Amino acid sequence: MKKIAEYLSNKYFANKYRGITFESIEQQLAEERFPEKLIDHLLAEFQVIFDEYGKSVFQTWIANLNYQVPEPFRKEEKAEQIYESFTEWMEDEVIKLENETGLPWEEQAEDLANLSIKARKAQLVLRHRISDIVLELF
Repeated sequence: MKKIAEYLSNKYFANKYRGITFESIEQQLAEERFPEKLIDHLLAEFQVIFDEYGKSVFQTWIANLNYQVPEPFRKEEKAEQIYESFTEWMEDEVIKLENETGLPWEEQAEDLANLSIKARKAQLVLRHRISDIVLELF
């Protein structure tokens, strides 16, 4: 019985998340006008997770982000580096998020209050935009 449940569960998730591939993620990132070098950086980080845990775990992980900061970008230093590398794009996205939600970025990032402003903005943008992209792939 346990093997049947595992089989059905794996088959269910395999079908549910089959649209979540590196190619589809890359295409959505490009369509959303992410900078090319940022796309490369994101995909490289995702590849590490994929290689370590496998396809189905990767797909389940990314599908269940639910507007949480993806693990590879939770460290303040890494988030700051991304912000500094893509400052103009990050600031544009922060403004877009403020307009979309009607909330200042500080309110949207209240849970990130213990980080620097650069890290907070980067994590806010990454968690929101990556989650939006993944939702488009369902």
